[in-house]
Amino acid sequence: MARPLTPLPSTLLDRAFTCAEARAAKVTRSRLDAHDLERPSWGLRSTRPASTVDEQTRDLSAILPEGAAFSHLTAARLWRLPLPTPWHRTEPVDVLTGGTPLRRAGIRGHRGLERREVEVLRGLRVTCPVPTWVDLAAVPGFSVEHLVIAGDAFATRDPDLLPRFARAGERAGGRGRRKVRAAAGLIRSGSGSPMETRARLAFGEAGLPEPELNATVHAEDGHFLARVDFLWREARVIVEYEGDQHRTDRRQWQYDIQRVRLLERMGWKVIRITAADLSDPQRRGEVMRTLHDLVG
Repeated sequence: MARPLTPLPSTLLDRAFTCAEARAAKVTRSRLDAHDLERPSWGLRSTRPASTVDEQTRDLSAILPEGAAFSHLTAARLWRLPLPTPWHRTEPVDVLTGGTPLRRAGIRGHRGLERREVEVLRGLRVTCPVPTWVDLAAVPGFSVEHLVIAGDAFATRDPDLLPRFARAGERAGGRGRRKVRAAAGLIRSGSGSPMETRARLAFGEAGLPEPELNATVHAEDGHFLARVDFLWREARVIVEYEGDQHRTDRRQWQYDIQRVRLLERMGWKVIRITAADLSDPQRRGEVMRTLHDLVG
């Protein structure tokens, strides 16, 4: 029968700790090698697996050199950007340093810290929005569309970033520079979701004039009617993107119906689109032809 494990000191519970910390607290090597402890990286132990990217990065912070910062995909996750793949605790953590990149289990090292702006986000050193966005272009599988979606998310939070994205596109070099140049000029502030960005890009590809994003609509007497996803004000045309919540939430569905009726009574043409209207070539073509007829 296996002997029960020796309890760890209370100072090491519910967090990651270095093996050096544990030995200083009189924890034996055999206890550090026990099956109940996670091993995020060499020389590091934890009493629980990381359940979020914040926990994962905080755990690894204990073994990072001074001044290191989280970058690339990890920084994007910490910034809560919409990304094409979900986080998983087995995903390597991107760490930026000066000089030689880190080579450690669980870490994907990068160099160039001296060329990046860094700030502290929830207690973690993370590359700033624009360098984080530029670095995403070097992530395998990251497309121009993915970059625009990420850029829209940043710019919607802070419209003052728009000229900085434009400058980044003009100065782009290194891996992914073509994607950075292509995406920089397509970023806009006001997108409410990745699918709204995809719809906006589809309108542009179809040669439609740019709509206002998340714009307010008022009646002739000035009172507020609605905030809408896409607005061609002069043509009095509105496009609303209907995500799944509009279909599955009965209260939302009823509200949407009343809202559209109100706008149409006030002389607005409202077109409602779904993901299928963007992914299916035939349906997409029909939507774009309708919009061309309405807005030119």
